[in-house]
Amino acid sequence: MKRSGIRVLVVTAGAAAAVATIVALRQDPSESPASPPEPGGGTSTSEVQQDQHDVQEHWTDRRMKEAEPAPMPHEGD
Repeated sequence: MKRSGIRVLVVTAGAAAAVATIVALRQDPSESPASPPEPGGGTSTSEVQQDQHDVQEHWTDRRMKEAEPAPMPHEGD
């Protein structure tokens, strides 16, 4: 009798592990919350989707010639 009880326990634990694995693999990464930024630095990015025509219209030859690089932090700052 003890053997069948252990067998049920092992089968149940295995089934629970299989279900947990399937659920974890099917989760959409976009649904998981973003990790909070670390204080004091690092690089951040963000995706911006703009109409290509609007971007090309904005960045005229004159604007491109007059453009200056964005300020970047130096190591140790």
